[in-house]
Amino acid sequence: MNNCLSSRILRLPHLFLYLLLAFANQAMGAQQATGQASLQTQIRELEQDFKSLSTWFYRDASSYTAISQHSIDDIDRLLAQVQQLEKEDQTTSAIQLMYFNKETIKNNLDHKSVFVFTEILLENNEWNLADTLYRFVYEEGDKSLLPTIQFIFAKYHAERHEWTQVHEVLENIISELSKNDAAYGYLLNGTALQHMKKHRLAVDNYKKVAKDSDYYIYAQLDSAIAHIRQGWWTDAHSTITEILETSGKDNSDELINRLYLVLGYAMLHKEYYRDARDAFRHIALDSRYTNRALLGIGLTATSQGDLVGGLNALTILKNKKTSDLSVDESYLLVPYIYEKLQQEMTVSSSYTEAMDYFQKRIREMDKLTAQHHDFSNADYERATASFVLANNSFDYGRKYPESFINNYRQLITFSATVKDKKLSDEIERLSKRHDVVFQLIIDDLIAQRKKYLRSYLSQAQYGLARLYDNSNEADGQ
Repeated sequence: MNNCLSSRILRLPHLFLYLLLAFANQAMGAQQATGQASLQTQIRELEQDFKSLSTWFYRDASSYTAISQHSIDDIDRLLAQVQQLEKEDQTTSAIQLMYFNKETIKNNLDHKSVFVFTEILLENNEWNLADTLYRFVYEEGDKSLLPTIQFIFAKYHAERHEWTQVHEVLENIISELSKNDAAYGYLLNGTALQHMKKHRLAVDNYKKVAKDSDYYIYAQLDSAIAHIRQGWWTDAHSTITEILETSGKDNSDELINRLYLVLGYAMLHKEYYRDARDAFRHIALDSRYTNRALLGIGLTATSQGDLVGGLNALTILKNKKTSDLSVDESYLLVPYIYEKLQQEMTVSSSYTEAMDYFQKRIREMDKLTAQHHDFSNADYERATASFVLANNSFDYGRKYPESFINNYRQLITFSATVKDKKLSDEIERLSKRHDVVFQLIIDDLIAQRKKYLRSYLSQAQYGLARLYDNSNEADGQ
């Protein structure tokens, strides 16, 4: 199977990325899929336990500061105080203050503060009080407030990748939201439907986001991705190019860079190499998408016959200090280009370099697996939802919810301020359970990278063997 795949890759370099990733994904097998499902179950269980502990923590008066126990019967003053504490990064005190003045909130359910309070609570996963406020409004308050509160809960579920709940919450309330919230609601519902594999319905939601909305470009990007997944390349192309031409934004905006990246790989897949290359070249040099753009340029330039251009892009990629999949893949493409340039000695040394590189990278992954990774010192990049460990970037957000990270951070905060011994012990136990799952998540991400690296090593070994075979055949003639 490896040899057959390798020969197809060498004949069709423009499909290199897609075929190689498909091969690596198949190699993961059912065992890893089972392991991932188990991890997701553990994360959900920790989420429930965190909710209970969070309520316990905020109800524990022994941890309250003087400002947390400030009795306020004026709702405007309470709102101002809570927002000021938030601004000063004293969120714990802000939530404690809400708990201490719950009756004031209950007596003013028609006030705009209920939205602010609910959002702060859910952003910090204090589910109990947020749910209590919702029930107060549902049972005693102005029913016209419910759609906005439900919308806040929908965003909470989205952060946890609970897409069915997102859709169920939003399905019948979007038309009752404010114009801005409705636009985001359609975007969020479309995202949920895409995760539920209902791409046509997702596109219908994206179409309802108005052009003058802040979320319009995001909706169009997600619509293009839905088109691509359905195989509607023309629709995807026209959607993206229209946005790029009319948005008035340049590549200092990462959303524009992402649009160019999606467009580039869509065009590459359709073998429109000139258009693909042009799209990749529009991506800013300091963008988080630069490495993938360089790989795209290497692929398109090679497919166009511009071997030197392809080699230049891949050489830049090889020299990157932080390793991701694009950097790893560049080592396998370089010897192919040298082969097309008929530089046999360089081809051989490049394959040898690639093999040495992949073996070294596998050893690095083994070393990372053997280590304990301290969460409090882990380098998490929120913009890309990725962890960087020993200059290796791992895509956390593609598989795991950011809420797990936020909960773990909250536990560290709780631990620093808790006074009650029994509660402190429970926080410590839950923190240790989070640590166990965190190590498993990192191990899973490392294991996935090792699967790719082993596949790349196999391809490099085959490429070198094939080169020697061809050389021996030529000598025999």
